[in-house]
Amino acid sequence: MNVFTLKYIFNTIKLLILILLLFSKTSFASDLTQFFSNLKNASDHEIAMKYEKKIWHYWHNDGSNEKNNAMMKKCLNYLDNGALKISLDCFITLKKIEKNWAEPINKIATIKFLLGDYDGSLKDIKLTLLKEPRHFGAIAGSVQINIILKKYDRAIKDLDRLKEIHPHISILSIRPFILKLLKNSSI
Repeated sequence: MNVFTLKYIFNTIKLLILILLLFSKTSFASDLTQFFSNLKNASDHEIAMKYEKKIWHYWHNDGSNEKNNAMMKKCLNYLDNGALKISLDCFITLKKIEKNWAEPINKIATIKFLLGDYDGSLKDIKLTLLKEPRHFGAIAGSVQINIILKKYDRAIKDLDRLKEIHPHISILSIRPFILKLLKNSSI
């Protein structure tokens, strides 16, 4: 075999791998769309939680490569163990590497919330929702922050948006309480 034949074979293999990766990513994305449809149309809480779990799994494994997915797991481990500063730095690094991945930004918003930086958290929630408008976790975080900031009308709007995406999410049960707070704040 000459050099040109080897280059041709090598380039053909690279092209086939790229095509396979594109199709598997597309299939994964269509799975996510189906999971959201099933979540929205779930007949009960238990079924909804099954699809919620699948969506979270997708969001936590949506990096452009396995190295970045492994980094996400490492960052999540720091967060799960309460190492907020280390996990924040880890997610910020991952956000810089994976500019189109919504979940590192969502986790940054979560950590800022836990640290009491509500304005910073809301900014990152908005960035998360630009990348994944159906991110029920980010919207639920916005509800909580808006309650803390006494922006009850925004919390209600977020709950209404959330109900369209995830009708079985538990935070929806606080809607009557927020309506009462809204009513009392306008007196």
